Amino acid sequence: MNPLSTPQGAGAPSAAAPRQAGRAQGLALMGILAMPTLALAALVPSLPQLFQQFSSVPNFQLLVPMIITVPSLCVALFSGFMGAIADRWGRRKLLLVSLFAFALLGLAPMMFDSLLLIVASRVIVGLAEAAILTVGNALMGDYFEGEDRQKWLGYQNMFAPLIGSAILLSGGFLAGMHWRYPFLLYLSGFAVLVLAWAVCWEPVKAAAASDQSQRPAAAPFPWRVSLLVCGVTVLFSLVFFVQAVQHGRIFGDMGVASPERISVLATIASLGTVVGGYLFKRYANVTVTRWMAILLGFYGVSYIGVAWAPNLSVGLPLDALGQIGGGLMLPVLVTWALQHYGFEHRGRGMGLWGGAFFLGQFLSPPMVTLIGGFGFSFLGSVAVIGVVCLIASAILTLTHKKEQ
Repeated sequence: MNPLSTPQGAGAPSAAAPRQAGRAQGLALMGILAMPTLALAALVPSLPQLFQQFSSVPNFQLLVPMIITVPSLCVALFSGFMGAIADRWGRRKLLLVSLFAFALLGLAPMMFDSLLLIVASRVIVGLAEAAILTVGNALMGDYFEGEDRQKWLGYQNMFAPLIGSAILLSGGFLAGMHWRYPFLLYLSGFAVLVLAWAVCWEPVKAAAASDQSQRPAAAPFPWRVSLLVCGVTVLFSLVFFVQAVQHGRIFGDMGVASPERISVLATIASLGTVVGGYLFKRYANVTVTRWMAILLGFYGVSYIGVAWAPNLSVGLPLDALGQIGGGLMLPVLVTWALQHYGFEHRGRGMGLWGGAFFLGQFLSPPMVTLIGGFGFSFLGSVAVIGVVCLIASAILTLTHKKEQ
């Protein structure tokens, strides 16, 4: 079976002529899947102002960071639940309701003076984000197949760092005027809502046999397959978030002291993500197993390289190799996960996948700390992870050759 082929039952013809997705749906899904980036990047520059604003509130040191982190935690915990709702209630309905809640509650801190109310509103934003991410990935599988799916996943990851940088810069500019103003960026959620309402339709399940007696019984949810999908996803996301979460510390340990310079260098290195997305879109015939081996190879060379780089001139290009791996990882994992779910279970399956991926965000820093407990420095711990990546890449390469 071609790893990039559509799962059984996902692309069968329906009784009525199925709608054909095109550019409008692809662009809409890119906007939909950019919303979780907004929940994080828009508020990062305003964190100092938030600490200052709520410094008189008890436990503010714990509560203020939760304004940023709570949505990601909700994605990790509730994506599977949101996927089950999407499968039962309908993808489009859940998507539209979630986009409305995301935009409305995202704007809520413009009116709230209570830190507790703001954190509570961020919980709703996180639940909506979990649904948006889950349904967006499921619709990518519903609307597109094969090379078309690979093309739009590639586009998504080519433009994701550019969108993230634009949100980050806009959030910083607005935070300079007032701590509330970055929340205005959630107005873009209403624009995406209108676009989704206009061009996204409810996908139709593949038609069963016309004779009721010939219709197969509904297949149970593939929990064993999902355990494999989620387990592998967590392992890959642990590697991904070493760089994504601790990029600043990597440059700091490479000798860069200025936060402003670290920000510029991280932006330059993130151009590797664009390269990764382009490579995935460009080479449609590469199997998922081979892509996994390639991206782990990029991470392995990058993580070992930054640990041993003699200077920044050598370290920056090596760091960018990891960003290329990051640009490949999301489309590769989404493609791989979609292969394991037919239409009827795609919502819940991709929800569990999203939860597993974001779980890696919380487990990755403790993993680095755990490795450091054996006497390694921070960059030494990163190098250890790089060695594991190279070993895994070699194993996947050998496995892939035997399967051919």
